Amino acid sequence: MPTDFEARRTEASQAADDEVGAHALAIISVLYNRVVAGAAASVRKRLGLSLTEAKIVFFVGASGAITANQLARDFGLDKAAISRCITRLIEMGLIVSERDRQHAARNRLSLTEAGQASCEAVAHFTFAREKHLLSVLSAMEQRAFLESLRKILTMVDSTNALVEAGHFWP
Repeated sequence: MPTDFEARRTEASQAADDEVGAHALAIISVLYNRVVAGAAASVRKRLGLSLTEAKIVFFVGASGAITANQLARDFGLDKAAISRCITRLIEMGLIVSERDRQHAARNRLSLTEAGQASCEAVAHFTFAREKHLLSVLSAMEQRAFLESLRKILTMVDSTNALVEAGHFWP
């Protein structure tokens, strides 16, 4: 039989879960954290990459060639973190960094043959997981969900600008 303290803790936990479950950003955060946690060990075991490194390989492969600054902006990560990952991926022989012919001060990243193979593995893993995860939704619900995510994504920069200006605090 649970003690009074355990019963109150369980009740408080359920109330907190109910409160969190009513807020989109909390749900998105929990969803993201659980999806990432579920993939991290597998990506490390199969490819020897962190999730950020795997994302970089995927993005470089999808773009054909991209700069570190573009990656930092697209990922929302600081340039130092991106730089560390790029250095490791170059050392692993998955990407190369070459001077941009049209802009001498800029380097462009592209995949090596080994990088292309890793990119294909990451793409297969990512799309198969997404298909399974979204299988709980009908095709129409999936389209609506993706459209909603795209719309929300358009609001991120303006929301962050308002945060920087001190909005949203009581």
